[in-house]
Amino acid sequence: MHNRSRFILAFAVIVAFGAATAQAEWYDGFESYPVGGGLHGLGGWAGWNNDPAADALVSDLYAFTGTQSVAVSGATDIVQQFSGYSTGLWNLVSWMYMPTDFTGQTYYILLNTYAPNGAQNWSVQVSFSNGQVLNEGAAGGSLPWVLGQWVELRLEIDLINNIQTFYYNGTVLFVDSWTEGMSGGGALNIGALDLYANSASPVYYDEFSLTQGGVATETKTWSQVKGLFE
Repeated sequence: MHNRSRFILAFAVIVAFGAATAQAEWYDGFESYPVGGGLHGLGGWAGWNNDPAADALVSDLYAFTGTQSVAVSGATDIVQQFSGYSTGLWNLVSWMYMPTDFTGQTYYILLNTYAPNGAQNWSVQVSFSNGQVLNEGAAGGSLPWVLGQWVELRLEIDLINNIQTFYYNGTVLFVDSWTEGMSGGGALNIGALDLYANSASPVYYDEFSLTQGGVATETKTWSQVKGLFE
């Protein structure tokens, strides 16, 4: 295929999927749960490997919208499992609040494959510690953390072209393969979201949404896309 033909095909992909209309597939703002209660067994949330001891508590101390959020601290390792997200373009957004007195190391994780006590494969593992937001995957990347205010976490997942782009507070932390970004040898599938406290002090999350649309491919440069057609 000649270079001009490659460019036309790549441009067609960008236009076709960039024009898609975003549709909300999953949302959780934590407003419907009892304050002080656990998430395990509610709204699709469960402790890692279905362990209730890995629960997270609903809090009214901080909220991005409404009056409630979820506190992730101590033994928390809470999972939202997904099913049927194996193609297309996806945009996962959440808001995170790290108090100014935060201590420890906490994690934001996405798996492409997750079965409790079964097959598990990681695509994203971002840690927050020592003033840094760090991508622990193959692409690397770090940014300074922001304390004492709500910050957007946005993950654009392109399951058509196997590309993911992670934004922290509006800045790109990394761009990498979805299947090879962390564990390697993964699936073109969104399997689960995991909020892991690793014994750290509380951080708070609010306003999770997973939408389908053309956000991911719209952000790709020609240099990122052209290799797919060589």
